[in-house]
Amino acid sequence: MLQETMKALVYHGPGNYSLDDVPVPKITNPTDAIGKVTLAAICTSDIHMVQGHIPTAPNPKIVGHEFCVEIVETGAEVKRIKPGMRCIVFPAVFCGQCKMCKSGMPSLCEKYGIFGVGELEGSQAEYVLIPKADMFCIPIPSDLNEEDVILIPDMLATGWFGVKNAEVNPEKIVAVIGVGPVGMSACLIAKSIFGAKKVIAIDLLPERLELLQRHHAVDAVINSGTENVKERIKEITNGAGVDVTIESGGVQQTFELATRITKFGGIVSTVAVFSKPLTLHMDKIFSKNLTIKMGIHKGEGIGEMLQKILEGKLDARFMLTHKKPLNDILKGYDVFGHQKDGCVKWAITPYERDS
Repeated sequence: MLQETMKALVYHGPGNYSLDDVPVPKITNPTDAIGKVTLAAICTSDIHMVQGHIPTAPNPKIVGHEFCVEIVETGAEVKRIKPGMRCIVFPAVFCGQCKMCKSGMPSLCEKYGIFGVGELEGSQAEYVLIPKADMFCIPIPSDLNEEDVILIPDMLATGWFGVKNAEVNPEKIVAVIGVGPVGMSACLIAKSIFGAKKVIAIDLLPERLELLQRHHAVDAVINSGTENVKERIKEITNGAGVDVTIESGGVQQTFELATRITKFGGIVSTVAVFSKPLTLHMDKIFSKNLTIKMGIHKGEGIGEMLQKILEGKLDARFMLTHKKPLNDILKGYDVFGHQKDGCVKWAITPYERDS
């Protein structure tokens, strides 16, 4: 029998969030499951949400959509997922019947949607309710742990989305602007899975560039704070510019840079969450015949990425630079949200109660 209350990070409105005592979720439909959160993470979009940059976000709302669980209870119609199983959970649940699902945007499902943003409560908590558990829980293979797989459904899947939109293949040189967790994921996917000819990481923070180099995730790095990016790109590409740019900064400066360094007829693929409007200089973009792609990922590539991890060909664990219990989550929002202490990803272990 589960306890009656639990700890959870609750968003109460712009700039107002706290670690609160809230009721433990209960099964309401026969296809539901309850999971004990074994590992969670803070996402950049969580930072945007608590700062008030997602005006449609309801409150109060438990935040979080990157997580693994141990299943502790299942509804009568859950067949594949059993209590005791360790699972990765998709960041969103969709009904398949609403207008958004039928239009190809299941992450914006009107019935469920993204954990912690739409109708569902989030995962930065001790327990979480998972609707349609058989469909949206992925059992973790016995020889892997949560750290091996937690980044698959969102960070790596977003990277996959950006790389696929960029039409990356072994003939193409790829630049990735902004190598936070999503940008790092794009570097890994472009190089390890899509076999890009060359991957170039661009960022202001030298520690992130060094981390990628140390783990052989890129072929070249450019510090945009100390180097002339356009000139360095010319050197690396013999004056042609990169074939594609994956942009994850989501601000005016990074988006403009992406359009400048991409060659004539190339692709700019953005995977950013935009918190402010941008101005597009269409005269310059038009004259280069650039294609611009963007959007929200749909969970593609998850099976392929899990297999690559099992084979030892994809390893994103180095991105989990910080790991603390749920007790310290407010510190996590400060450190991760303000890019302190070299933090790339703040992982959350279960709440530690006094004995």
